[in-house]
Amino acid sequence: MEIPPVQLDDFYARARARLPHAIFEYIAGWADNGVTALANREDFDRLRVLPLVMRDVSLIDVSTTHLGRTSRLPIGLSPAAFHQLAHPLGELASAQAARDNDIVMIVSAMASRTLEEIAAQNPGARLWLHVYLFRDRAVTRDLITRAEAAGFEAISIGLGCPTVGKRPANLRNRFVLPEDVCAANFSRQSSSNFNNPIGSIAGAELDPTASWSDVASLCRQTSLPVIGKGIMNPQDVEPALAAGLAGLMVSNHGGRQLDGSISTIRILPEIFAAVSGRVPVFLDGGVRFGTDVLKALALGADAVFIGRPVFWALSVGGAQGVNDMITLLANELEHAMRLSGCASIAEARKAASTLLRWI
Repeated sequence: MEIPPVQLDDFYARARARLPHAIFEYIAGWADNGVTALANREDFDRLRVLPLVMRDVSLIDVSTTHLGRTSRLPIGLSPAAFHQLAHPLGELASAQAARDNDIVMIVSAMASRTLEEIAAQNPGARLWLHVYLFRDRAVTRDLITRAEAAGFEAISIGLGCPTVGKRPANLRNRFVLPEDVCAANFSRQSSSNFNNPIGSIAGAELDPTASWSDVASLCRQTSLPVIGKGIMNPQDVEPALAAGLAGLMVSNHGGRQLDGSISTIRILPEIFAAVSGRVPVFLDGGVRFGTDVLKALALGADAVFIGRPVFWALSVGGAQGVNDMITLLANELEHAMRLSGCASIAEARKAASTLLRWI
C-alpha cells in the first residue's frame, strides 16, 4: 500500500513519476536560468523563526477576512492554465477541492474548462477570474462579463506581463498541448508556439502598450473587486491603488517571467508597508510548508496562494489529491503557529519583528 504524502514534496515526487516528461517540465518550468523561481523557495529557508515560548496556544485561529468574506484558511489556489494536463477533470477537480475547503480558487482565463462549467459544477465555490489586458480589449471585457454572470467573486488582473518569459524547458521539449487539452474559453489556433502554448491561442495576445489607465478602465467596467497580481516594486503601489485595485498580490508569476527579479517573500514587507492597510495584500511563489505560510502572514500577507503543487496533487488524486494537499498544508500551519507561540495571525504579525530573522 502506498504511504499517503506527508509533505508537499511527496506530491512533487509522485507527479514526476506519473506525468509525461514534457508535461511535468512545463508545469515545473521557469524563465531562463530559474534564478527567480529558485529564490522564491530558497528565501523562505533564509527567513528563520525565533519561537516565542510559554504562551497559551491551545486554540489556534488561522481564519482571515478579505474583500468582505472570511475564510477559515489563509490559503488559496493561484491562477494557472490547463489543469487538464494533470488530471482529466482539470479545473473542475481543483474547484471542488477549493469549495470543500472554503478557500478561493483563481481560475485562469486559459483554463482547460470553461468558466461556466467550473462554476456550475461547483456551486458555492469561491472563484476569481484571472485575466490579462489582451491586445483585443473586447476579449478581456467578454471574459469578465462571463465571470460576472457565472457568479465569480472577483477579478484578478495580471500585471508585469507585457510579453511572455522565455521558457527553456518548453523550447527544448518543443512543447505543445495534447490534442485533448485546450484553452476552453478561446479558439484553438493552428500555429504552434513551443515557448508557451498560450502563444498559440487566438485572442490571447498580450499588449505591451498597456498602462495604469487601462487598469483603471477595467476597474470601472466591472462591479466586482479587481486584484492586481504581479506587484513587485513598492513604487507601483500608489498608481495601483489610484487605478482602483481592491487588493494586491505580490507575485513574480512563479519565476516564469523576468528571471533575476527578487523573491516574493523578500519584497513582501516593503509592499505591505507601502499599502499601509488600505487594501488586502496576498502572496504567491515558493510556498511549500506551513512555516512558509506563517512567515508570509507575519510579514503582512492576508493569504498565500499555491501554484505548482495544485498540479502535483491533481496528478496524484484529482480533487481528493488537492484536498489532501490543502489539509496537509493547513495542519502544518497550525503546528507551526503552535510551536512558534502564536495563537492567531494577528499575534504573529504583531510579533514579526522579534519572531523572524533573515540569515
